[in-house]
Amino acid sequence: MDKINDPYDTFKTKISKYPIEQNHWQAFKEGTTIKQLKAGTCMIKAGDPVQHAYFCITGLFRLFYLLPDGREYNVAFTLEDDFATSYASMINGQPSPYSIEAMEDSIVIEIPYDLLQMLMDRSHMWERFVRVSVERLYTRKEERERELLYLPAIERYQAFLLKYPGLHQRIAQYHIASYIGISPVSLSRLLHPAEH
Repeated sequence: MDKINDPYDTFKTKISKYPIEQNHWQAFKEGTTIKQLKAGTCMIKAGDPVQHAYFCITGLFRLFYLLPDGREYNVAFTLEDDFATSYASMINGQPSPYSIEAMEDSIVIEIPYDLLQMLMDRSHMWERFVRVSVERLYTRKEERERELLYLPAIERYQAFLLKYPGLHQRIAQYHIASYIGISPVSLSRLLHPAEH
């Protein structure tokens, strides 16, 4: 693998503000796996056990629920330099309630939960890095719940644009509609009122 495009270099740059000891970094590299996923591939399927976290080096993922009537409901997106997993399932040893699908050809670092636990036990820097990552995830989750409860659809769309800059150019409108909790037709009306 070309050194410039080495996923581990990308990850190390991302965590550079956390000075990780060399032996812990080596343990991380030896205990993780680089995975390439084609667009449309489910990295985690609803009902699967979850034993890994995934750091997105390149690409894009959506986290979605499959509703009883067959509709899919997007709850989050993961872009480059961020984590994707079902944290609650990974921690509690429960099956994932939702699926995580690659929306583009993607490269991730697959990190076993046992390895993360070991590194956090041995290093305050790893503990801090993981804590900050989880805090960011739950902040987003709380913001999204508030948006769905209190904001009208147009403001939910604007919040989506702020939270995921440029993503509207990478995904289909029906995925955005699903995320903000309206139909694709309703989103089209919001964005192009003169045409309706």
